[in-house]
Amino acid sequence: MNSIIKRAAKIAEELSQPNEKSDAKQEGIQHTKARLGEVLKNKWKNKVIRGQYIRNIDRQLISEEDTFLWFSKGDLKAETESEIIAAQDQAIKTKYYATKLLNTETDSKCRLGQQFDETIDHIISACPILAKEQYIKRHDRVCAQLHFNICKETGVQLDKKHWYEHVPKSVERGQGGKVTILWNQQVQTDRTIPKNKPDVIIRDNEKKTCMLIDYEISGDINVIKKEAEKILKYKDLTIEIQRMWNIKTK
Repeated sequence: MNSIIKRAAKIAEELSQPNEKSDAKQEGIQHTKARLGEVLKNKWKNKVIRGQYIRNIDRQLISEEDTFLWFSKGDLKAETESEIIAAQDQAIKTKYYATKLLNTETDSKCRLGQQFDETIDHIISACPILAKEQYIKRHDRVCAQLHFNICKETGVQLDKKHWYEHVPKSVERGQGGKVTILWNQQVQTDRTIPKNKPDVIIRDNEKKTCMLIDYEISGDINVIKKEAEKILKYKDLTIEIQRMWNIKTK
């Protein structure tokens, strides 16, 4: 059933082309690989549950380049990688998965709130019970890790060697005092701006630029929506800082 000859014949049939000679040109081989990859992608996409992730990429709800970038790093254990992939493919045994696909549960509702279906997306970013504490902890740890990287990039002298030991300070200065990094600080403005406290502000006095950074950890289908919300949320503050400090702000 799994002989190389039968597998080759099956692949050739899927690609709707006759078997190529062994001395085929490299372009033909690459073309065949590309077509085979497209066939596998379509199989993946057509799966009702596990195909949601690739369908969201095709709908441009997720950046294809960014979402697979972590693969190239090679700094995760194989077990961690497989768990992430399983979560992306909705293949972790949640109560919804067990009820709808495995038919082993009688109730698909979240075990914490008993209100919404316990899906991967619900657990990751939409559970009101987890939002009260666990999502906040996760947000703060992500912020600390990114703050650590920003400080390293701008030459700030750090007390800790590893990001998970890092405790952000309210104000840090890098590049000989030319760059100021503000952490979770309200911006004093001439007029009232309700949304005036982004997670991080990077002010570069030499380049005359200012960047406002606010973190959001959302489900895949909400990435573009949340990004637009953040930009709109800090639009007034961006304009006001640009006017007050006379520097280009984004």
